[in-house]
Amino acid sequence: MKRALPIALSATVLAGCAGPRTPETASATAALATVHVQEQATRLIEARVPRNATLASLLRAHQVSDEIVEHFVQSAKSRFDLRRLRADRPYRLQLGLDGVIREFTYQIDADKFLKVVGADAPRPDALPDFDVQVVPYEKHKALMSIRGEITRETPSLIAAVNAAGESISLALDLARVFEGEVDFGNELQPGDSFEILFEKIVREGEFGGYGDIVAARFTTGGRSFEAFRYAAPGQKPDYYDREGRSMRRFFLKSPLKFEPRVTSGFSFRRVHPVLRTARAHRGVDYGAPTGAPVLAVASGTVVRAGWTGGGGNSVYIRHDNGYETRYLHFSRIAPGIRAGVRVTQGEVIGNVGSTGLSTGPHLHYELLKGGTHVNPLEEHRKLPPGQPIPQASLAAYIAHRDRQAWRFAGSPDRALGRLAQAVTAAPTQTAAGN
Repeated sequence: MKRALPIALSATVLAGCAGPRTPETASATAALATVHVQEQATRLIEARVPRNATLASLLRAHQVSDEIVEHFVQSAKSRFDLRRLRADRPYRLQLGLDGVIREFTYQIDADKFLKVVGADAPRPDALPDFDVQVVPYEKHKALMSIRGEITRETPSLIAAVNAAGESISLALDLARVFEGEVDFGNELQPGDSFEILFEKIVREGEFGGYGDIVAARFTTGGRSFEAFRYAAPGQKPDYYDREGRSMRRFFLKSPLKFEPRVTSGFSFRRVHPVLRTARAHRGVDYGAPTGAPVLAVASGTVVRAGWTGGGGNSVYIRHDNGYETRYLHFSRIAPGIRAGVRVTQGEVIGNVGSTGLSTGPHLHYELLKGGTHVNPLEEHRKLPPGQPIPQASLAAYIAHRDRQAWRFAGSPDRALGRLAQAVTAAPTQTAAGN
């Protein structure tokens, strides 16, 4: 109260100088004084956790006494594993002028935050009680639609999606939808375009990530591909084309993410860059940086994983229908990948490197059919589409497809470039936990 007294007196003097004191002016003066006192009685810090900080060191950096820090840390441990405090995560600390913690919040992850509220001490000589909670963020989903184009200024999918106002993670999601149809590292050209209908998550009034791509259209080289997310009765959601055929293919377009470039193609006679002799190049080389993740192009069983001489660290996978794929020159093979292990399509099996007979980091990828090497790029194009929507569900799917297609930003049924109306759904509930 000693600090509040000058503020209250100054407010009273000002009111007295202004004229006769009435009940109305007295009430207004008291309210004004209260506001000033509340503003002055606490100190608010909003910052990010520094490197190598602990909860205790974080509080001590703001001149919180050791006694209160110790009590606070013990209280917080009851609901939150303090080892999960991460550098660069935002926190908010509200302190009283007496050094007591009024409130502390810390973003645990994208789904929840730690909230600690200080209560008045039961006795003047006692430490305050702290109410500790792990609270889920309230989230909403907005249905959005964008359109973009590959140009000389935006030559990659990432650049084009960024130019449309969205981030790399949406570009990656779009690439996964069409990875069986489009080689995003080698087939894109100016004039290609895309449209995406997608869920955008809003958390505490701010962007909180992306939900599902609901529908998408990609046009390249005069061909247009469409994909619609749909769950047939008794099945998991998946993507299907306009006729209801699965967008999944037996093989992915390439074993890398969507930015690989072919540095050396399939050939029966090529000068080896290390040995300097003419020999068959029975696969495709993809240029990629060391450490880039390599994916299994189809589900199958690992038949070999380890050192293969000139191939360096390699993984061989046997698939259905007499196919086998081989991946050479890894910097490292992914944990758990060994002979006899079953892998699924798109699973990371290792990382790009330059082991064995190699002049630089790249992935050498081979495809065998019935024990004979074939050109992977040509063979991938020959493979038929995946399983279609069951006939009994086809009519329902077509109705669903037409509803989603109308919402495209560049649908023929709508003016090009028009954004879909943002639709706020019910809050997405996320279970709180420690």
